[in-house]
Order: sequence, then structure tokens, then C-alpha cells
Amino acid sequence: MNLWFLILSMLAHSGPCEMISGDQITGADLARALPMFSMLPRDAVLAYSPAPGGRRVFGPPELEGIAKKYVIAVPEGSKACFEWPLQPLDESAVRAAIRESLAMPEARVEVLAMSRAQGPLGKLVFPLSGLSASTSIDPSTPVTWRGEVLYHSSHRFGVWARVRVAATMTRVVATELILPGNAVTAKQVRQETYDDFPLRNDIARSLDEVIGRVPRRAIRAELPVFRSDLMEPYQVQRGEIVQVTAISGATQLSMEAVAQSSGRQGDTISLKNERSGRTFQARIEGKDRALVVVGPLAMPTRIQ
Repeated sequence: MNLWFLILSMLAHSGPCEMISGDQITGADLARALPMFSMLPRDAVLAYSPAPGGRRVFGPPELEGIAKKYVIAVPEGSKACFEWPLQPLDESAVRAAIRESLAMPEARVEVLAMSRAQGPLGKLVFPLSGLSASTSIDPSTPVTWRGEVLYHSSHRFGVWARVRVAATMTRVVATELILPGNAVTAKQVRQETYDDFPLRNDIARSLDEVIGRVPRRAIRAELPVFRSDLMEPYQVQRGEIVQVTAISGATQLSMEAVAQSSGRQGDTISLKNERSGRTFQARIEGKDRALVVVGPLAMPTRIQ
């Protein structure tokens, strides 16, 4: 078939098209558009479906070829047109999809601009991966969020929206100057509510994240506490008595030793056996507890 003739026939078709719902145009689809083709096998594949926004037009030569194969009489000049059902992007749907992605029904979403091209009917989603902005932005700053319409099982149609997003969040604020080196106490911090970008993840949101942890640097009064400002406290302090479990083969021995350095769980530190005066290395297993393994690890027999 002449390609240019097919293109011209597609362009010439300006009437309403039959709506499609799959990747292929079948005999059932053509029979819906032109009843004289109702004797075609319903599952006969005639062509691939167009992309959303496009049309697939069967002009006279193509229809005559199909009719000849199935011995069907086709009126002269017959045409058939197929396209996906389309709809414009809706602001309320954009807001709902973004709130669903954030898992925050109370988030405030202001839509400043969005895709104007019509898209296929389907589920509108705005995945977090489509956000082209830092998570530490101010809630008043517009961000571009790329989404998609999920249609016909696995197909995706790209859309976008320019939005401002804010939500009432909590954060931890220092009530006084907090110096590094000592664990934060309850009287040194408070929790407050304020408006923020919902995906901001660098600020401590609850007192449990802060109290008992050690600042890496000084935190001034009335400033928010950032997660990066904190570290876990030492579980063993230099000079403390540590309960050490030593394992050698099937033998297990418990003893006390003095920490020669400080550390957290999983760290290897130096300890000193006060009786023998020997210094050895052990791994911290918890608060004032350490483990040392000599040789292959086996089922231990405890020796008191």
C-alpha cells in the first residue's frame, strides 16, 4: 500500500473515532466502527493501536484488502478511525495524587502549572522519584514534579506539574546552648510545630531522636537540631569497668577489664586486665560489655 496515501487518508479523517482499550486493533474493534465487518473473527489482529493523542485510520484501500480476504462487501469510500479515550489533567487529581505519594492527606498542594496535553484514562501517580528538587527546600519554593498516567496495565503516559507543597510538621529546637561531648538532656530541647516541605529529612522531628545522643558540634539556642549534628553516645567510656566475654574454641570465660579507650557498639577498643596487667583488643557488644574471640568460634562451655 502507498504510504503517502495512508498518511493522507489519516489526515483527511476528521470525524469521531472509535475508542480503543488495548495495544492492538482487532476484528471486534473494526466491527464496532463498521458493522459490515461483524463476521470477522473478534480476536483477529488488524493493526497496532496508536499512541495516546494519535489516531489510526483505516482508509479505503486497507479496508478493501481486509474485506477481500473475508469476502465482505464494503461501500466505496468507507473509513474507520481509532484512538485512545483522552481527558485533560485535573488540578484536584494532581493534588490527590501528590498527597497519596506523600502519604499525607493533610498536605497543602498549590498547583501553579501542569501538563496541558490530554492524556489517556487511567490512574494518575506522582512518584517521589519524579521530584526534581532537593528535599531540604523551603515550602514556599515551587518544585517541578513529574508524574504519569498508568493505563492499560503496564503503559505509562508522562505528565508534570509545577507545585508548592507544605505541611504542618514537628521539629526539635534547642532551648539553650548545647555543647558537644555530653548527651543531650530533656531540658535542653523542645518540640514545636511549623510549616515545612513534607519530604525534608535533615531535621530531627521527635525528642526521641535527640535526647541521649551526643552533639558533634555546638547547637545554639532557638535553632533546630539536625540529624547530622548528632551521634550515638559511647557505650563504653575510657576508664570504665567492662564485662568481657572471652571465647576460645568451646570454652567461654567471663572477666572484668578496664577500658583504655571509648567506643560504640561494634567498635574494637583496648582493654586492660587489672590482675595480669595485660592489654588486649575486644569488640563492644553493648553497654559496658565486650567480646573477644580467640581461635575458631564453637559452641561455648561457660567457665565462671
